[in-house]
Amino acid sequence: MNQPLLDLVAFGAGAVAVVVDRRRAVPLACLAVALGLAPSAATYGGGWAAVIVLGAGAAAAVAVPLAHLAGRLRAAQHGVDPLVPVGSPSQGLFGPRSVRVAGGAVVLVAASWVSFNVPVGSVVAVRGALFPVAFVFACGALRTFLARTLTDVGVGLAVIALAVGVAWLLRGGSDPLPAAGGMFALAPVVAAADAWLHARHPRPAAQARS
Repeated sequence: MNQPLLDLVAFGAGAVAVVVDRRRAVPLACLAVALGLAPSAATYGGGWAAVIVLGAGAAAAVAVPLAHLAGRLRAAQHGVDPLVPVGSPSQGLFGPRSVRVAGGAVVLVAASWVSFNVPVGSVVAVRGALFPVAFVFACGALRTFLARTLTDVGVGLAVIALAVGVAWLLRGGSDPLPAAGGMFALAPVVAAADAWLHARHPRPAAQARS
């Protein structure tokens, strides 16, 4: 797969990670990022690297209903609600998603600069090859930095974990695959924790839509 196509796929994945909201935000972001970074992982880490990245996204999607069921077994109306803003709700002109989209434009430029100026292992001689990982990582960092709820934090951490795992592969090929797998495993763990918290705060069907 040529580099512009890799960049385009990663851009779509990062955009999903920036804008997705509500109850299913973490698993949707994990699936999008796994699909967006799998081609890059395959290019530098081989077919098994792509399988592991996609497996991490699929595991996040599978972990959500299981964790949700476990949470419902001990459902309660107290504790931390992952969709309630930690601070006071914003009353400004721009909502949280608008701010994240504006920040995404900034990280797009930053990721482009990194991809052409920062050498990382096997991509030292390949200018621009780092863009998919750099952009997705920056989107995860942006989501965490601008987080208003625990779900926002969960999205950011899961996206960062997947991006760091793929960066590990880009740096050393298939040799660091076991270590990178440890980073990939964080994504389903975060998704499960978020789903468990949601299950302890059931909402009406209309309010629970994502």
